[in-house]
Amino acid sequence: MKTVRTKRFSGWLSCALLVAAAVVPNALAHPNPRITVLFGGSFISGERAFDLNGDSFVSQFLNGGKLRLRGSLDLSSHWTLEGDYSFGRNDQRITQDSGGIIEQRDFKVNVGQVQLNFVRFFTDNESRIRPFFTVGLGAVRFNPTDEAKLAALSGDFLADPTQLTSSIDLSLAVGGGLEARLNRWLGLRFDFKDYMSPIPRFGLDETSSGPGGIFFPVSGILHNVEAAAGIVFYFF
Repeated sequence: MKTVRTKRFSGWLSCALLVAAAVVPNALAHPNPRITVLFGGSFISGERAFDLNGDSFVSQFLNGGKLRLRGSLDLSSHWTLEGDYSFGRNDQRITQDSGGIIEQRDFKVNVGQVQLNFVRFFTDNESRIRPFFTVGLGAVRFNPTDEAKLAALSGDFLADPTQLTSSIDLSLAVGGGLEARLNRWLGLRFDFKDYMSPIPRFGLDETSSGPGGIFFPVSGILHNVEAAAGIVFYFF
């Protein structure tokens, strides 16, 4: 088994080195470094319904705002490598139906995300108007605030005292947009992306581990659609 894994790793490493050898010279020849600051809305899905201890529950995330900082480096006249970090808030809402008595509880959740993306521009880097398609991988952290953790410990999460922790998962981003250069130093950027990751369970098991065990029976993919606009700062 170790031999197979070693061969697979060697194969991936060889491919990565070949790609690096191909793109690095171009990146050095056409770097066009720039930083973009974006503000946007986070429109998040992932609603789940389930029954627990005779009551019906609905778990969902609320829409929120997001600030994103991005660095870009051209690999060629049409391909760009981008790394970014974003911070925002998407609160968790728990709706409980106890025999017709509806109770709704919101828990504040901060969302931090790092992402590495490849961007394919449809016009070259000498053009002022540059529509693009992008895909990338990253990691997302759903972190309940101290206030939310205290509320869960008091029994407000699923009607039992619950200890919540941060959830960190891989994320896949797919989207597109437009970059427009206004002058030598400034430009505009418009993004529309879908960031996909597992629905966070905040450190809780999906199924019960035994009598009295606390669990959160949700699973599947969460879609965090972001629509953002920002300012691009060029260095050259």
